[in-house]
Amino acid sequence: MSTPINTILSWFETGDFPTQEQFAASWTSFRHKDESIPMDQVENLNSKLQEKVDKTVYNTHLINEDAHITTLAKLNASNLNDANVQAWKTILGVGDLPANIATVDDGVNSGNVYTKDQSDENYMQNADFVGADGKILASMIEALGLTELISVTETSLSAFMANNVAYQYEKNDFIAIPNGSGNYALYIYNGGSKTVVSSYLPTGLTNITIAMVEGLQAALNAKMDKPSTLGNFFIRSLGPGPIYASINPAANYLIFWDGQNFKESNMYHNAGKTGIGITDPTELLHLDGRVRSKAVVFDENTELLPNQITLWNRRFHGTDLTGNRRMLMYRDYEDYLALIQSLSPIQKENIATVWNGQYSNGSLNVYSITPTVIKNDHVVRYLVLQGLNLNVNPATTSVKFIPVGSAIGTTEVDCLGFQPSADGKSMIVSVYGDTLTANTQYNVIIRTTSPVVQTHRTTSNINVVTNIDSIDVSAINWQRIAYTSGQENTIFTTNGGLFSYSSNPANKAYAYEPNIFVAAIKSDTIFPANSNFYIEFNVGLSISGNQAISDVFDFYAYLGLVQSNIPLALSDNSFIRIINSCFRSGAYISTAMWNNIISNSTKIEPGSTPVMNANIVIMRQGNVYTQFLTVGGATIVQTVTSNTDAVSISLAVTNGTTPKSINASIVQAFKF
Repeated sequence: MSTPINTILSWFETGDFPTQEQFAASWTSFRHKDESIPMDQVENLNSKLQEKVDKTVYNTHLINEDAHITTLAKLNASNLNDANVQAWKTILGVGDLPANIATVDDGVNSGNVYTKDQSDENYMQNADFVGADGKILASMIEALGLTELISVTETSLSAFMANNVAYQYEKNDFIAIPNGSGNYALYIYNGGSKTVVSSYLPTGLTNITIAMVEGLQAALNAKMDKPSTLGNFFIRSLGPGPIYASINPAANYLIFWDGQNFKESNMYHNAGKTGIGITDPTELLHLDGRVRSKAVVFDENTELLPNQITLWNRRFHGTDLTGNRRMLMYRDYEDYLALIQSLSPIQKENIATVWNGQYSNGSLNVYSITPTVIKNDHVVRYLVLQGLNLNVNPATTSVKFIPVGSAIGTTEVDCLGFQPSADGKSMIVSVYGDTLTANTQYNVIIRTTSPVVQTHRTTSNINVVTNIDSIDVSAINWQRIAYTSGQENTIFTTNGGLFSYSSNPANKAYAYEPNIFVAAIKSDTIFPANSNFYIEFNVGLSISGNQAISDVFDFYAYLGLVQSNIPLALSDNSFIRIINSCFRSGAYISTAMWNNIISNSTKIEPGSTPVMNANIVIMRQGNVYTQFLTVGGATIVQTVTSNTDAVSISLAVTNGTTPKSINASIVQAFKF
């Protein structure tokens, strides 16, 4: 309910204090901005809306073609009567069309004259047939239909007239009758009977001479006479006239140019084979003589023909009279070393016996033995002896163990085997731990009988113990990283000292990417800083694929030791390692392992088998690391110096084109 405005104003006069009820009554007397005003409360609104036309009615009126039909003309004038039409003409000033007005076709009505395009289609353009001088162009005479040349087969006019029905010709057409010698007699048909001679006018052009044809003599002078006899010729000289020289080698001989003539050479082609100096070649190219060339490129060839040089499996081979093949050597160290490595132990010993210069004649000296402690169990232990002149002849050398304090020649124990280094600075000695007495210290005795006789007893010793400071490998924990996050547990399996890797395309699609690391793991700290240690692994590597010659294989896995403080990453951070790989080698897929440094001298490649097992031993004494890699009966030993930091085990794997897996286990690990 509203309150009159004067009443509200009286409540707010100076000095007055409105009550709560008066304040509320004041505000409820006005409309708030958010309130809508009802239509029935707007004065005269309904009456004004009644004066407006309905919108639907108005829109219907707008589209009604018959609205105002009696007062307005339609767009198509369909509602105009004759009176309306006449009125429009009068207003527009348009009278009746004259009877002689010209009209053209409009697609519906036919006119009484041609358009320009219709005229161009029916008539020829003057400029197309008349030259600048106003005369008809000779080339357009036939197109104009003024004349036509009729070539006939009859050789006389009378014969042609008798057979005129076989030809269509009209007045002013030319009739060309051959005379049998290459010329024609020309007649013009002037109308009349086609069987009457008088209807044909002779032109007199029956025998055309060279002089009668403009430029013909000059054109003929530019031509050459052909040889008077049959054969193959070349033009030796033009001069005043061409001189033709015969090309006539004996059958099957290739020709050559001697500066004057084409002559037969000493190359003979017979049954798809070519001989040089021989007419019965037995090979695709057969030479009766020597060959000299800057280079010869060989393709892979496994043939075993007598007296043949071939390239096979990345090596050159030569065969003797019986086809027996031998490999040719390159003149370099790598090939010579590879030859020696391919020999059996007995063959090496036989060569060494003959060639004593391979071995040292100097005094033996051993100044250190690694490791200094071994366990008394039935496991092969590898000891590294370092010193001078240790490149002894195995055929005339013995290595034995003797208890410290025992007299030479008493209680000596043979080693399992030994291998001297070529530089004479180290020797690897192997022995079963249980062949030596527990809780005993041993020296090593080296005896030689050739090239000089000498006996050397080491001052360093080895402690043989029942128990050693072993590392509990079952408690080892591992960190893992994969190319695709979330795949770590798919590609890696770890259980203490056991760990394995299996490639998976969900981690990274197989591809030729030998430099892209797709997985890596790192163990807890295995050995603390400044400790001497021994650790031994067994590793198995396998790959799969079609093994076709066209396949591409190239993949690397790095297993070794890394400083414990280096974070795990998709990279190889190990400072001493064994490198596992597979690649295309000759005609087969090959697996290989390298001992830390990638080179032929540190590589073991067992052949075409795609599966390889290896034994790895790494020892540290001070800052000297010694690493043994054994595959089958082959062993490679490497010694390097590095830091003495705490170390962990690491494995980093690159991508490749085919699936592969790596299985590894720690055989034993201990400090000494």
